[in-house]
Amino acid sequence: MNSAFSGIELGKRALITHQAALQVTGHNVSNADTEGYSRQKITLEVFDPLYIPGLTRELTPGQIGQGVDVQKILRARDMLLDDRIISEKNGLSYWTSMNSWVKQVELVHNEPSDKSIMHLLDKFWASWQDLANNPEENSAREAVREYGIALSRQINNNYMALKSIRDNIEETIQARVYEVNSLAKDIAKLNAEILKSESVGDNPNDLWDKRDLLVENLSKLTDIQIGRSDKDEFIIYINGKHLVQGKHYEQLKLVKNPNNEGYSDIVWNRDGTTLKVKSGELKSLLDARDEVVKKQIDDLDLFTVNLMDMVNSIHRKGFGINLRTGLNFFKENAMSVNPVGDYDFNGDGLLDSTIIFRITGSQKIKPDDTVGISGTITLNNEITVNYKNTDRVSDIISRINNSGADIKMFVNSYGNLVVKSDGSNLYINHLEDSGDFLVKYAGILKNSGSQGAFDVGAPGMAQRIGGDYMVTQMHHPSSWLTLDDGVKNEVESIAASTGVDTDGDGVPDVMNGAGNGDNALKIAGVRFERIMVGKSLTLNDFYQRMITEIGLKGEIAKRESENRGIIVDNLVNMRKSISGVNMDEELVNMVKFQHGYAAAARFVSEMNKMLDIIINRML
Repeated sequence: MNSAFSGIELGKRALITHQAALQVTGHNVSNADTEGYSRQKITLEVFDPLYIPGLTRELTPGQIGQGVDVQKILRARDMLLDDRIISEKNGLSYWTSMNSWVKQVELVHNEPSDKSIMHLLDKFWASWQDLANNPEENSAREAVREYGIALSRQINNNYMALKSIRDNIEETIQARVYEVNSLAKDIAKLNAEILKSESVGDNPNDLWDKRDLLVENLSKLTDIQIGRSDKDEFIIYINGKHLVQGKHYEQLKLVKNPNNEGYSDIVWNRDGTTLKVKSGELKSLLDARDEVVKKQIDDLDLFTVNLMDMVNSIHRKGFGINLRTGLNFFKENAMSVNPVGDYDFNGDGLLDSTIIFRITGSQKIKPDDTVGISGTITLNNEITVNYKNTDRVSDIISRINNSGADIKMFVNSYGNLVVKSDGSNLYINHLEDSGDFLVKYAGILKNSGSQGAFDVGAPGMAQRIGGDYMVTQMHHPSSWLTLDDGVKNEVESIAASTGVDTDGDGVPDVMNGAGNGDNALKIAGVRFERIMVGKSLTLNDFYQRMITEIGLKGEIAKRESENRGIIVDNLVNMRKSISGVNMDEELVNMVKFQHGYAAAARFVSEMNKMLDIIINRML
C-alpha cells in the first residue's frame, strides 16, 4: 500500500539519480583530453510503480509512480569503426617506420654532393685519363692516388653508415618486442579485471577503454586479429597463434641468427617457431633491416669488388715509372687461407670448399665470332644453357647473363672471356661444360664434363681452372677497401704504361716506355665497360641505380604514409564524433541534471514539511 514516507523515498531516488548523472557528466568533462577515453552516457528509467497489475492489487485510481532510477551507464563506442582504425593504423605504422629508415639511407648516399661516391668516382676516372695524357708527371700520379684514397674512404664511410643503420634497426626491434610482451601482459591482466566486473553485472567502461587503447597500440606494432565471439574470453591472435587468451598470454623472444650476421629472429617463447608478421612496425623493421638496408650493403659490396677487380686486373699488367709491375692498385684481402681459394665453410677446421669470385679465360676471342661447336653449360648445378655451332660468342654470353644463375659473363678489353659471380655471396657456385666453349675455345676450364667441372663445394677446385682467377674477398669489401701499400707509399709504382711480352709466356715483361700511358687509358676506360648486372650496366650506372632504387622506395614510403595518414585521420575524426567528449553538450547536460537535482531537493523539502505537519502539528 502507499505510504506517507513514499514521497521521501521517491525524492531520494531522484537525488541519487541526478547526482549519478552529474558524476557521469563530470567524468566526461574531466577526461575530455584523455587518450582512448570514450564518452559515457547515463540511461534513466522509470522505477517500478506501486500496484503492479494483478487480481490482488488494491482498488486505486491507477499505478502510483516511485520515481526514477539509473538503468545503465554505457560508453559511446562503435566496434566496427574501431576494427577499421586498428587495420589502417597497422598499415600506417608500417609505412611511417619504413619512410623513416629509408630517409636515413638516402642521407648516407648524400647525392648529389662533392663528398658523394658518384662525384669521387667521376674524379677517380678523370684522374686516370689525366695520367694517360701525362704519364711522366708525378702530380698526375699523386692525383690518382689521392682520388683513389678519397673514393676508398667514402665507400668505407658509406658501409659503416649503412651498418650503423642496420644495427639501430636491430636495437629498435629489441625494444618493440619488449613492448609487445608488455602490452600482451597488460591486456591479459585487464581481461581478468573486466571479467570479474562483468560477472557481477557491471559495465567496466573505463577498463574497456584501457584495453582498447592497449590493443590499438599493439596493432601498430604487428598485425593482429581479435576474437570476440566468446563474451567471457577476449582473444588476440598473431597470424593464427594466440598472443592473449583471456587472462593468459604468450611472450616473444629474440634469437640470434648466425646465417644473418648475428641479427635476431623473432620467435615464440613457447615453441621457438619464427613469428610471421605481415604488417605493422615490426614487419617494417624486419624488411628495412633484412631487405632494404641489406640490399644496399650487398650492392655496395658488389660495386666495390668489381671496381677492385677491374682496376687491379689491368693495373697488374702495366708498369710504373719505376719499372715495377704485377702490383694491385687496390689492396686485396682474400677469405681463403691459401692463394688457390680453399676455404673452411662449416668451421670444423677442415678445408671443404673453393671460393672463386672471377675467372678470366686464357684464350683470345671476339663477341661476334661464330663458335662452331655445340654443348651444354651447367651453372649452379641447376641451370643449363645450350649452345650450337652456329651461335656467336655474344649469343652464348647473353643466354648466360639472362639465365638467373647469379653469373655474369663478358669479353674484356684484352679479348678474354670473363666469368664472375653476380650474387651477394660473391663466389661462383658451379661451372661445367659438356662441350669445349668454356674449355678449349675460351680457356675458362681445363677439361669438359663433370670431371672437369668447377664446384664451390670441394677444396682444390682451382686446379680445374684454365685461366686467371680472383679468390673471393673477405666479407663486406666495402668496409675495408683501401689502396695497396706499394701504390700508396710510392706513386711511381702506379702502372700507367703497358708492356711487351718478350718471352712468350703471355705476361708483359718489358715496359713500352715512360711516356706510354696506355695502361692508364685502359683503367680510365673501365667507367664505360658494361660489366654489371648481366653486362647491362657500367660501374657508374650500377651505383646510380642503387641511388635511384632507394629514392624510389623513399617516394613510395612517403606517399603511402601520407595517404594512409589521411585515412586514419578521417576515421579517428569519425570516432571522435561518436566517442569524443563535446564540451558544449556536456555543459548543457550539467545544467539539465543540476536543475533536476535542485528540483528533487525541493521536492524532498516539501515532503518534509508535509510530514512535519502530520507528526508534529496534528493534535
